[in-house]
Amino acid sequence: MPNDWTQDTVKVDDGIELFYTRTGKGEKPAIVLAHGITDNGLCWGELAADLEADYDLIMYDAYGHGKSSRIDPEKRFDMVEDLHDLIQALDLKKPCVIGHSMGAATAAGFAARYPGWLSCLVLEDPPWSDAPTTDEQIKEGLENWKKGNLAAKEKTAKELIKAMQKKSPNWEEAILQPWAESKLEMDIAVFDHFPLNRTDWRETAKAIEVPTLLITGDNALGSIVTPKLGVEAMEIMGFCEFGHISNAGHCVRYEEYQPYLTMVKLFLKRNLPA
Repeated sequence: MPNDWTQDTVKVDDGIELFYTRTGKGEKPAIVLAHGITDNGLCWGELAADLEADYDLIMYDAYGHGKSSRIDPEKRFDMVEDLHDLIQALDLKKPCVIGHSMGAATAAGFAARYPGWLSCLVLEDPPWSDAPTTDEQIKEGLENWKKGNLAAKEKTAKELIKAMQKKSPNWEEAILQPWAESKLEMDIAVFDHFPLNRTDWRETAKAIEVPTLLITGDNALGSIVTPKLGVEAMEIMGFCEFGHISNAGHCVRYEEYQPYLTMVKLFLKRNLPA
């Protein structure tokens, strides 16, 4: 991590503490980065380093992730409200939010629930799908994810990196260390409390009023958002751009970083001038 980046915690409602890393001090347009499930804020480090000349990047650890509060079943589990409280506590004025997967769902939910708070939005393969899924299937998926994370915790970061390099040799070198560390920091109780209440993605999309960039990869490689859905999202939202990056799966920027970076930079230049 660069020496001039700072780290701190902010206490949000219900006493939950969110840990974050920040590249600036509020002197530039702000971008909040929301990571996917089992990752942490520093998994955005490569992108933050490439954008910090023009923007103030805030990479936060979601509740139960990284160095943020461990899950308390007596406290709320609402990542949209956590993001709201973080933005409010840091006094960020109309930031952009860039989110991946779970973080993209959080970002989209925030934009829909709090119109007027953001300048723009970037959604990297959010869990938007028309595939029929039951609560039982979701619970089974979370249980399998939990088992996978428990198995990861039995290994060292070095061992996790070596395994990922073998499995996905095209992943960015810069992401491997924070990615591995995030698996070891993860609170497995997240999988027991992850909410099952689901909203049709169209309802969320209809409520989003800010310029939005929706990025996905190849469905054959694991991306969730289909080209058909992306086109429909553009029609529903009006201010939405849809970007497809070939040879990438669900973790688009981990696998095809340069085209991802170019796409995001061009979008920000139009919608969040430095």
